[in-house]
Amino acid sequence: MSLVHVDPIGIDLEVAAGQTVMAAARAAGYGWPTVCDASASCGTCVSIVKDGIDNCAEMPADERETLARTLVPLDGQRRLACRLTVNGPVTLSKRGVHVTDGSSS
Repeated sequence: MSLVHVDPIGIDLEVAAGQTVMAAARAAGYGWPTVCDASASCGTCVSIVKDGIDNCAEMPADERETLARTLVPLDGQRRLACRLTVNGPVTLSKRGVHVTDGSSS
């Protein structure tokens, strides 16, 4: 498990090997902004890596294509939470992450 801290909400997520940050957030009772329901096509879940960029897995082709299409410039610090996997501690910034209705968190 790797720890991902998300600001400005101030939460810490435990992310399993191979699990995306968005999937970990959903499993922990948090909603992450998305329009495409995590298919890497909308870019809404883009997050800024503030710390731990070396612990982020290589960017898959579909993520790279969406970021190239929606962001200028493609700077390496902007990642789609629906594709981002990690192998160590990371700090992200993403507005709109929220506790989902009915969550015990």
